[in-house]
Amino acid sequence: MLSAALTERGVPVRMFGGALPVESLVAAVRRTGPAAVGLWAQSRTTASRPLAQHVAAMEWGVRGARRRPVVLTLGPGWAGQAVTGLARPSGLAEAVAALEASASP
Repeated sequence: MLSAALTERGVPVRMFGGALPVESLVAAVRRTGPAAVGLWAQSRTTASRPLAQHVAAMEWGVRGARRRPVVLTLGPGWAGQAVTGLARPSGLAEAVAALEASASP
């Protein structure tokens, strides 16, 4: 739903499946330099605070103009597992608004 809503609004999206290894996710973020990353967790066992913090700390770009992604924790697995400094939208509309805003220049 999130991918479809963002695509409908003209926001570029790259979506990976749930079986994506952590190393591949980190490499994709490093290689593509996205404005935002949504980390979905269906259950508490798949919600990884260390991964969310690692992705949020990643930087790219030239010195003096480096950027970091906005990281959103999405899905029921993050309930009760707040990650300091990271947004946890309460629903689809809030997630779409946050990601749409992060994609704006």
